[in-house]
Amino acid sequence: MNYPIPEQDFSPVHGLIIRGVTSQAIIEAVKFKLFDALEMKPATAKELAEYFEFDELKLRAMLDLLQACDLVQSADGLFSNTHLSTEYLVSSSPLYQGLAMGLTMDFCAAVNRDMGDLLKGKANKRDESDSNWGAAEAMEGTAQESLSSGLHETIYAISNLPGFEDFRLMGDLGGNHGNYTMSLLARNPKMDGMILDLPHVVPLAEERCREKGYGGRISAVGLDMREDELPQKDFDLIFASHVLYACQGNMKPLLEKIARSIRSGGWFCANHYAKTGSPMSTQTIASLEVITTFAGYFSHFIEPDVLESELRDCGFGNFRRTWSDSSKGIMLVSAQKL
Repeated sequence: MNYPIPEQDFSPVHGLIIRGVTSQAIIEAVKFKLFDALEMKPATAKELAEYFEFDELKLRAMLDLLQACDLVQSADGLFSNTHLSTEYLVSSSPLYQGLAMGLTMDFCAAVNRDMGDLLKGKANKRDESDSNWGAAEAMEGTAQESLSSGLHETIYAISNLPGFEDFRLMGDLGGNHGNYTMSLLARNPKMDGMILDLPHVVPLAEERCREKGYGGRISAVGLDMREDELPQKDFDLIFASHVLYACQGNMKPLLEKIARSIRSGGWFCANHYAKTGSPMSTQTIASLEVITTFAGYFSHFIEPDVLESELRDCGFGNFRRTWSDSSKGIMLVSAQKL
């Protein structure tokens, strides 16, 4: 048989397929608490295999993969955590990301499983996606992700808005876990907060804030921002993180609702992915868009020029931009109601 001689190198595609196992290996290592064990003390592959009752050869291969990802390191045959793993992958760490990673993996798995039907329009993940935000594990996963995705830069930027010390009421649109509200209230002891989220999310959000010691300062109101009016409370601040994208294609009606609920001189702050100036690779951006669109949303990215233009039409000005998470391309856009 006279096969044609290849003209192109297929190895990049082949490498992508092979590397597809990496994310699952990391998640499994988190689930069986490999990083917890290594945080207690460094260990050999043999010792770890005996401790977890794993096959040593297979575990060694996983350890080599984790080392290639800079999640573990080895010296004299002993494996230990890198600083990255100590900070994010040890379950006792205050910045632990295990549930957040699992939440993202679940989204990816659902898209991968039904990709053919989703492409043909025979399946719709939007209702399923919206309902999942009321699950306790999903809420904690989203809360964990906020800790590694620019929460501190966001809080710093908002707390430095003109007049912040005089704010008395903020609304957190799609506030879910309440991390942003609680962090801002910690900066302003005279301010109260209101989480505005889907009705089935509200009870869990209130319970979480109460457990964190903010029950007396944070209330929650159930609504669908796509259909319902926001409370007419003359908010000093309305904040939205990774929720406006759910209304892309018809965002103006929501921004008009927001404008009606903010007092003159108050602020609206929106935290979202932006492609303009993003340091993320084009492949990462494209992959995120596949997850988002296949999950039933238009796009996960809101360009600041587009958002500011629509906000200007709704009576806002004095725009401010800052990268709340520069490595992930997440931008905070702040606008004052004129």
